[in-house]
Amino acid sequence: MGKKKILILGGTFHMVDVVETAKRIGLYTIVTDNMIGSPAKKIADQSYDVSTADIHKLAEIGRQEQIDGVFTAFDDINTWNAVALCKTLNLPFYATPAQLEITSHKDRFKDYCRTFGVPVIEEYECNPLQGATLRAVEFPVIVKPVDSYTSKGIAVC
Repeated sequence: MGKKKILILGGTFHMVDVVETAKRIGLYTIVTDNMIGSPAKKIADQSYDVSTADIHKLAEIGRQEQIDGVFTAFDDINTWNAVALCKTLNLPFYATPAQLEITSHKDRFKDYCRTFGVPVIEEYECNPLQGATLRAVEFPVIVKPVDSYTSKGIAVC
């Protein structure tokens, strides 16, 4: 029997460590995303230029390659895509939809942490157009726009 095969959704720089670790523990790595030449694809055993949102095509690849699992990290969108792909291929996934629902919404996640006494970073809402002031804010702070996801638009002040 050959190496176990894992299909990794997303080939960004953040996924390079994931591919390296998977290979180090003996897995055959297949990386897919729609970005030609993405960093993790360059070190994977195999790669496909297929969007991580194209569940139908990914399922075809999964069946053709006889994959044993699906993995992704660092990105809510790809995590939900992985859940859908695992369901389609009848494979297990490391998180349930209920767990992802909590972790995909920062306010729900913070509330969940507070329920169990896990400290969280305080948040401040600031809208200068409504006369908001920053006097009550303790610096340093991390500023994150409300209209982005992952780490896009984050700044430290």
